[in-house]
Order: sequence, then C-alpha cells, then structure tokens
Amino acid sequence: MSEWTNRDDRLRDASAQYEHIMCMPAPTSIGAYLDAGVVGFVFGEMWRRGGLTPRDRRWITLACVGMADAPVPMETHTYAALKSGEVTTEEIDEFVLFFGTQAGWPKGSALLTHVLAAMGKVAAENGEAMQLARFVPWADPIDDDDRRARGSAEYAAVHGVAPPPARTVFSGLGELDFLYGEVWSRDEFLTRRDRRLVAITCSAALGVDTETTAQLESALRSGDLSSEELQEVVLHVAVYLGWIVARRLDQLLVTAVDEED
Repeated sequence: MSEWTNRDDRLRDASAQYEHIMCMPAPTSIGAYLDAGVVGFVFGEMWRRGGLTPRDRRWITLACVGMADAPVPMETHTYAALKSGEVTTEEIDEFVLFFGTQAGWPKGSALLTHVLAAMGKVAAENGEAMQLARFVPWADPIDDDDRRARGSAEYAAVHGVAPPPARTVFSGLGELDFLYGEVWSRDEFLTRRDRRLVAITCSAALGVDTETTAQLESALRSGDLSSEELQEVVLHVAVYLGWIVARRLDQLLVTAVDEED
C-alpha cells in the first residue's frame, strides 16, 4: 500500500528528497518532465530506495552524467556529491582518474573541470580557501617483469581468474601494466566495489556486452555486489542513461546470475 494519501503529499516528499540529495531547492513543476520525471520518479522514488548506499548512487550518477557529456548534470551532481559530504575531494579526484580509464581522457577532462569548479564553490560557501585534493602519486618505476606480474595479480584479484596472455601492446602495457597494476590497485580513496560500480556503468553506456558481463560476473563471484544490489544499479542506470541501455544491462545481469547459480 502506498505511504502517501494524496498527490500533494507525494510531491512534497519528492521535493524534499530532491533538496536533500541535490543540496539545492527543488524545481517548480512547470511541466510533465520535471513533475512526473525528475522530481517525481527520480528523486521521489528511485533515489530514496534502499539496496545501495547514497555514496554508491553518487558514483553511478557521476559516471552516467560523465558518459552522457551532459554539462548541467555534471555541474550539479559534482557539487551535490561534495556539498552533501557523502564524497570527499580525495575520493572524487580518484574517481575522475578511474573514470578516465573507462571513458577516455577527454571525458575525464570534461568531468574534472566540473569537479574543480564544485570544489571551489563548496569552499566559498563554507568561507574557506579552496584546497586541492590529496592524491596518491603515480607508481614508482619497477622492472618490466615485476610490473607485469603486479598487473596480472591485480587482474586475478579483480576478476577471480588469471588474465589471458598479453599478446598486444594494449593488452600488456595498457591493460595489465597500467589499468590493473597501477589504477585498479589504488585502494586509499576508492574501494574495489566503488570501481566496480563505475566500470559496470561505463561499459553499459558504451554497449560493450563482453566487458559488462565480465564485470557483472566478477562482482557476483567476488561478493563485491549482490544480485539485489546489481538490480538497483540497473534501475539507477535507467534513470541517467535511459531505459534502452538499462534493459540490455538487465538482460546481461539475469544471465550472469543464472550462470552463477
């Protein structure tokens, strides 16, 4: 049974959810898109669901708006993530690095611009000077064989299986040496679960079924995300990337769960 007795109460509650999540006043319902869509379903229903933490949902949202190249959502959601206190400057800075590996440096650079602006805005509102994030520096150079071994070990930790042989420059230097050995292995500000949420979102946005399936299966195998949590990821992706993208992600999840069982 619905917890609301009338439409006005439902909309009032949805508007309050919007303000809590976005750290700004809810928009006036001047049309169907804002009324039934943004304020109504997105914030009145989807964001207030359990299954994922608010911080989880921040990472999915930021990955979605970055993949969508949407300037206004990138501006508002980077600000809200930091203003809410659910994401720190160090965490969002590390997020941009990982997002760049999934989406490409141009998209990462676009998102970084909005992150820096949001950091400045929040600092100004708090009456403070903007402080750049602390960050883990690039890995120290090591012997090539040791670097490859480190990347292979991290791949196995992430996916639960040994990596395929590196037969190309990309699969060796790009994937094992850098992506896994020097990015996935960075654990001070983001967890493997955090990175998994971003990787699933980005691969779904790109429509790369093989990568999406690998991440879904690895998430289930490792226990990083349960089937129920991944269902919430799909619903969240539907809101920010569209039902068409989410429908395919949902199908891949069902297959992955069936394979796991």
